[in-house]
Amino acid sequence: MGAEESAEGRWGLSLPWWSLAIGVLTTAFLVGLAFALLVMHALTYGFTSVAGLGSVDEPDVDRYELALAVGIGTNVFGALGLSRLALRTRAAAWPRVLTALLIAVVTGALATAGMLAVLGIDPLLLVDGL
Repeated sequence: MGAEESAEGRWGLSLPWWSLAIGVLTTAFLVGLAFALLVMHALTYGFTSVAGLGSVDEPDVDRYELALAVGIGTNVFGALGLSRLALRTRAAAWPRVLTALLIAVVTGALATAGMLAVLGIDPLLLVDGL
């Protein structure tokens, strides 16, 4: 067994496994985004209640948990579904890592949009400013 065969055997993962491996990074991004949104909501609520500037609803942790579950579910099952679908198209001839990165971008964007929609934030408003 040569060096090339050893490297190929070590990195010879199928596309669904590559998609899940890269999906771990997008899942970590979703967890960080949910936590940052919760902290910003809590800080805004605290500031407005102390300063008496307006009324902001208190943060509902259950809603953030649901949003995170929707985001992670969309990310994982979307990555698996798209990777299985990509194996039946011309993308099957592409390098597996490149295809998995493209799948991660698509499912990450969909998962982020779903998570923001559950929280009541219109994801299209973020794009309108660009």
